[in-house]
Amino acid sequence: MVESLTGTMKTLAAIVLLALALVPVATAAQATDLTGNWNAKFTASRPDGTTQSITFTFHFTQKGKVLSGTVGPAPERQWKVEKGVVDGAKVTFVVQQPEGPTLRSFTLTHAKGRLTGTMKAERGADTIEATVEAERAK
Repeated sequence: MVESLTGTMKTLAAIVLLALALVPVATAAQATDLTGNWNAKFTASRPDGTTQSITFTFHFTQKGKVLSGTVGPAPERQWKVEKGVVDGAKVTFVVQQPEGPTLRSFTLTHAKGRLTGTMKAERGADTIEATVEAERAK
């Protein structure tokens, strides 16, 4: 009887330790929540060597790994976030401008409360790439 109780206690202790070991992993996986408004700056280099910066606002809603919302340069010019995915610190999504053929693809990293990465805009055969820096709106 004592051996049976000892075996049961060891099994229970192993299950508790395993559960405790998994808690930080589950918490870390859900730690990134991008829901809210973000102020972003896109900076692109022109062929002549000059740069152009444009400000945008991201309005995100995150549910698990799914990212939705809108992106745009002004409140009246917002475009729907499509194919939005948050995978750990990696954030990807696309935006199709309804009034034009421009497709914008974003590949960003979330670190230290900021989003940084690139935006690639494709319009027909032309491609423009810009760096992206964003922080939560205050």
